[in-house]
Amino acid sequence: MFDYQKIDEYQLEITSYCNAACPQCPRNNHGVGINKRMPLCHLNRQTIDRAFTLDLCARLRQIFFCGSYGDPIMHPDFLDILRDFRKKNPTLWLYFHTNGGVHDPEYWAEIAHIMAGYGQIDFGIDGLENTLHLYRKNVSYNKVIENATAFINAGGRAQWNFIVFGHNENEVEKVQQIGKQLGFFNVLIRKTGRFLNHRTLEEIPLWPVNNGFPIEPPTNPTYRNQSIMLLPDLKKKYSNIKEYFNTTKINCDALLGKKVVVTAEGLVLPCNFFTHNLYDQRFYEPGVLPESNELSSVNGENQVRAFLESYNLDSFNINLHSLEEIFANPMWQDLVASWNKTLGNGRLFECAMTCGSKFTKVWDQGGNKRIMKYMITGGNRGLGADFVKHFNGDSYSRSNGYDINKDIEKIAQTSLDYDVFINNAFDGPFQEEWADFGQVKLLYAVADLWSKENKIGHIINIGSSGSESVVAPIPNFETYRISKSALKEHSRQWTRAFKENKVPFKTSLLTLDRIATELTRSRPTWTGNGINTADICHYIETIVNSQSNTCIEEIIAWVNFDYK
Repeated sequence: MFDYQKIDEYQLEITSYCNAACPQCPRNNHGVGINKRMPLCHLNRQTIDRAFTLDLCARLRQIFFCGSYGDPIMHPDFLDILRDFRKKNPTLWLYFHTNGGVHDPEYWAEIAHIMAGYGQIDFGIDGLENTLHLYRKNVSYNKVIENATAFINAGGRAQWNFIVFGHNENEVEKVQQIGKQLGFFNVLIRKTGRFLNHRTLEEIPLWPVNNGFPIEPPTNPTYRNQSIMLLPDLKKKYSNIKEYFNTTKINCDALLGKKVVVTAEGLVLPCNFFTHNLYDQRFYEPGVLPESNELSSVNGENQVRAFLESYNLDSFNINLHSLEEIFANPMWQDLVASWNKTLGNGRLFECAMTCGSKFTKVWDQGGNKRIMKYMITGGNRGLGADFVKHFNGDSYSRSNGYDINKDIEKIAQTSLDYDVFINNAFDGPFQEEWADFGQVKLLYAVADLWSKENKIGHIINIGSSGSESVVAPIPNFETYRISKSALKEHSRQWTRAFKENKVPFKTSLLTLDRIATELTRSRPTWTGNGINTADICHYIETIVNSQSNTCIEEIIAWVNFDYK
């Protein structure tokens, strides 16, 4: 549930003002003018200071200054707002996105001093000197580089965010070189999902720009948004695409990330996509790109706006209520309950569109805030059940029609919808008539398909310390060792394939000694010692959070059975 005591990140849009006029931004009309429905305002510094108490800031993980319409550097009190948060918590992570196009270098150096090693700025720089202005209208490349350099030289941590378009895709390698030379810790290549017509669910081949150069999506598949590329296949799979949005499992990025949004007018909402539904012109005026799907409206009203207004919008405003009062509103609980309903009975289309299990164009852009989707074989009990609970993953086992011996092709095809595939289910020693190296065969099938589809992700194989035993305690146990040894060697082969740049996905192996599960604890051999499943989950988190150029081949964990 959305719980005031558990939320540890607030995304603050402290202003709806911006110096830029990006053609695909909903605050303007294709690069010109202002969205007449959007309220132009700054969130009051005193309101922020009152809402974010000393006790609250002491337990928060991050304040992220990013929203739907504005750039935080346009707020006249931004430096003071940063100082307020820093005084309340010296190690609170202060993070924001910006075009970096205003103020002098001293301003940006001061931000680095305020952050004091606990913060980050993502600079949106979508081109070099001759191309940046084509999308980031009204922004000077030289000005941004000057400001970013001042921030970096003052000790700031900066990331270069580069949205790839048709007109700048030839600059990617040069941008990466320049970013490294200037001291950016990373250059994030973003695969935009904004070339999507929401009404037709088809790609927009050209985005018109008023008084400017038309914008086109990139042609290189490497820089294309994966969800948009897979959309034709999804539409083939569902004869009526509404059925997908009606049934897809919703993995709410905000809830999983324990974060909420505060808009420039003070509304506390689950995410920025709710804000878009309140004010974007496309939801209210036909033909405004990227248009809106018919499922976004019910009886002529925007579905999200109607949902929020049924609880009184003012009841979510921090200018009028404390954060504790806002989270006591039943809307938060009802929102979570709506994800298990159908579209005609309370499910919000925006939630299914943004955080569904297959079509995830927003998170496919490559942003570092993405919540990964986990698929676990054998997730109905033991270690697998703990994986499902910890990662909010989906279990695939015999109990729901996915046998790792009989349904290998079906499991492999389904795995394409996930970021992390945990190959956990084991079919037993091969002398059993129902067993046939199923875990190893499944690894081959999944990895082979991922290779053909050029898929990026993680395959994690759950092995056993039994594979390390040269001599089995009893002869029959040797067959178990052979099965797990085969898994180990095949897992290493795919790890090497990543190392040699033959596949884009990473493969890792967890070689585990006895695990403390309900089953093992019930056995006569249980001595009170086993690997805690929470630790195993942390091993997986270490694997999936490693740098993009790094693959962890194997983690081995042993247990002292007699440890007191």
